[in-house]
Amino acid sequence: MMRWVSFTAAVLFASSVAVVNAQVDYETQKWTASDASVDDSFGFAVALSGELAIIGAYKDDDLAGGGGAAYIYNARTGQELMQLHPSDYAPQDWFGSAVAINESYAIVGSMRDDDIATQAGGAYIFDAGTGVELGKFSPIDGSVDDYFGRCLAISGYTVVGGLSKDDDNGSSSGSAYLFDARTGAIIDKLLPSDGAPLDYFGISVAIEGDLVVVGAFRDDDNGPSSGSVYLFDATTGAELTKLLPDDGDSYDEFGSSVGISGDTVIVGALGDELGGTNGNSGSAYIFDVSDPLSPVQTHKLFPDDGSPATLFGEAVSISNEFAVISRPFDDAAATSAGSAYLYNVESGELITKLLASDAADGDKLGRAAAISDNIVLLGAYEDDDHGEDSGSVYSFDFAPGVPYCFGPAPQCPCGNPGSSESGCANSSGVGAQLSAFGSRSLSADAFTMSAKHLPQGPGLYFQGENTVNGGQGAFFGDGLRCAGGGVVRLEVQFSSGGTSNTTVSIATKGGVAAGQTKRYQLWYRDPVSSPCGSSFNLSNGYEVTWIP
Repeated sequence: MMRWVSFTAAVLFASSVAVVNAQVDYETQKWTASDASVDDSFGFAVALSGELAIIGAYKDDDLAGGGGAAYIYNARTGQELMQLHPSDYAPQDWFGSAVAINESYAIVGSMRDDDIATQAGGAYIFDAGTGVELGKFSPIDGSVDDYFGRCLAISGYTVVGGLSKDDDNGSSSGSAYLFDARTGAIIDKLLPSDGAPLDYFGISVAIEGDLVVVGAFRDDDNGPSSGSVYLFDATTGAELTKLLPDDGDSYDEFGSSVGISGDTVIVGALGDELGGTNGNSGSAYIFDVSDPLSPVQTHKLFPDDGSPATLFGEAVSISNEFAVISRPFDDAAATSAGSAYLYNVESGELITKLLASDAADGDKLGRAAAISDNIVLLGAYEDDDHGEDSGSVYSFDFAPGVPYCFGPAPQCPCGNPGSSESGCANSSGVGAQLSAFGSRSLSADAFTMSAKHLPQGPGLYFQGENTVNGGQGAFFGDGLRCAGGGVVRLEVQFSSGGTSNTTVSIATKGGVAAGQTKRYQLWYRDPVSSPCGSSFNLSNGYEVTWIP
């Protein structure tokens, strides 16, 4: 045991940190509707929550031309569970123009609905488990061509819908509505304190808990159509603050897309002109909103292979520390075939680029994007598998293995228990959590490990043949040794306090063969205020069975 400590320490201090090279990943599954046909535009809108996914096909004509449809899927298996249509279905309503979902409710926009006025728009709420229609949302002051239902979001019992062509503050100044999912009642109407004509406030919306995020991509604080984003309290309707990028400029269209997870907000700026030459190459910004009255911009994200008119940031979605950002006019695989990028928002690091294995001209992969836990969905509504623009959705599963050997009491030494998802607690007060992304395919060679909740200092990712103590682990330093037998040192990474990621080929460095099951763990230094005084600790374990 002590020999392993000394040999590890020697490796740690002899190694250097590798430079990250972004990889490319292809889909785990491709979905098309069971009744797919020409011009359905399946995948125009997508949303995810846990193991439920909802897909909009706004031009579906099963019941009437252009009336639209929505589909609920099992996000893990790709099984189509049900198809949704509204009770007052009508031609050209475009039901499925926007979608949102949680464990209880599915929300579907119908942006050309005529109940209030011609094409004023509406949205429907369904039971996510049964597909039963529960009600319909309409803006109380909707008017002709308002198109309510082009962007929607839900958190708990609160639904938010944007009405970017509302004219309370002038033509197309915009607004947003909050609804109670249980009763269908309007909770509040949100208006910005400095609203002005053509701001398009409500072009994008997101919500988590009591925090509502609303984009106004044509606001002109930093020049014409530079864009802005507002934060509101969902309970009181009070405006909390306004987000502007550090380098905002004319025609950036900051706020064209928004997302929120925990204390982190992501904002797309699809018109950003990187380097002054790449018009509409696009970018995205990350903000820490732990204090919503004083948000802090932490990162600006853009692809190294950015190019003009590819619209990076047209769709964004965030879940925990990971975000997906679309680029639907990317030509990397075929002309305007599209792509998306997966980032760690805590570090700002690019993890991988997402492409379709069967990319074709004009598919526009990423026109819609969603992420939840370890699953990413990308819509390709102009895919032609079942006829021109029938549409499809690509699913990327970034959980190539199974975590194990966690640190709740009483397993950890000296009373420093971690959580049911991490190793034993370290000096940061929580345990290091090891996860993995990419593919367990040897031929793809796209497997990446990531650890978070780390103290400052070096750490060693290693591979073992066996689980220790039946997967429960054994005391080792301040934590639990979970992977053992034929240990292979994979890579040293330094954490400045927070996260680290592998950059080497795990399959090559580990000498892995198809069919083998390997166990992985991170050993790391914890020299300051180490709970048990050992000055080192370990993450939970992670088990992977490799395939060809």
